[in-house]
Amino acid sequence: MAGADRHAKLAEQILDAVLGMGLRRGDRLVEKQLAETCNVSRTPIRSALKFLEGQGVAEKPEDGGFVLACDADDAVARLRAGSGGRDGELAERIIRDRNARRLDSAVNISDLIRRYAVTRNAAQKALETLQRRGVIERAEGQSWVFARMPGDRAALADSYDFRLMLEPQAILSPGFRLDEARATLVRTRTEALLAQSDHSIDPADFREIDLAFHRLIARSSGNAFVTETLMAHHGLRAMAGDSGDLNDFRIRQALDEHVRILDYLSQDQYELAADLMRVHLRISRNRRPSVANRGAPALAFALRAAR
Repeated sequence: MAGADRHAKLAEQILDAVLGMGLRRGDRLVEKQLAETCNVSRTPIRSALKFLEGQGVAEKPEDGGFVLACDADDAVARLRAGSGGRDGELAERIIRDRNARRLDSAVNISDLIRRYAVTRNAAQKALETLQRRGVIERAEGQSWVFARMPGDRAALADSYDFRLMLEPQAILSPGFRLDEARATLVRTRTEALLAQSDHSIDPADFREIDLAFHRLIARSSGNAFVTETLMAHHGLRAMAGDSGDLNDFRIRQALDEHVRILDYLSQDQYELAADLMRVHLRISRNRRPSVANRGAPALAFALRAAR
């Protein structure tokens, strides 16, 4: 049992890495890369991949090794369902119902028992799962209060303001070091989306690579508190699906900004990267790209000229 628990915990770390890399179904799970990311040897990685194979998350192709058997978000859901059973499923249902405003901002265990026809123990475990994920907090008495989700229009501006305070500063952190392996994967997927024909980019694909890019910045900050805070917020963004009603032009513009930020970072031009990150977040917050500067905001032109 202890061995299974270790494999399950390492499997969660692997899926966390998979999310950060922006991998998709069919992408190869490279043992060496995962071992370096998870800071373990390749032997436990191999055991954890076999565990994921048993959960239907990884599979062995004919040429050996392992590949992702489903998209990353689905992989996370499968692992949680496999390890958490009905408790994990209940937590996911609670999140869906809260996002759809079928649940109030505050609930208690009795509410969940009545709504989902579950035991008190199951409701308690689901709430504790959500608490660990930063979705809900214990309040006075028997109440639990949901965190404000970035996808809520009332909270979206606050989410961008929060990110404007932290993400550029993460780049300027003295310990910032770009994770080159993840950066290469993010860049490759971003350029593949940009190569698609006009109006053919799936918003879900954009949302996935957008999260992968911003998680890359968080992980590279070199400051554990900044990384933890931003990763928790991006986790809420992922659950809320906060990409909004973006048109094809803004999606492509945002992806191009991601690539140029990566360019600056790879050249150790951190001030320029931080400045463009501010521009990127402000335009995304306003969601009103300038017609006069179609393709790049004015400051972005200035940044490019300064290279």
